[in-house]
Amino acid sequence: MYHILRCPICTTFGYVDRFQKWKLCPVCGHAYEVVKQPAYLDVADYREAEKIVAEMDKYLHRTKKKDFTAEETEELRHHYANWLRSKV
Repeated sequence: MYHILRCPICTTFGYVDRFQKWKLCPVCGHAYEVVKQPAYLDVADYREAEKIVAEMDKYLHRTKKKDFTAEETEELRHHYANWLRSKV
């Protein structure tokens, strides 16, 4: 299980293993405590996490938004859960 989250300094999306305590941002170099950052999504595989992070970045860039709204985050979780169920 991997958690998708954002760096609190530069807001870069990333992912961590669910047991990981700290994350070093590859963009700004800030080390932050994982439990203090909200998880946007929990995914089963790191390859899925990489794809989702890329798509989240593209979406925010395309829409010129700084972050997802609570509704968009909930919709993202809903779509991922449906996709995961259809995969099984």
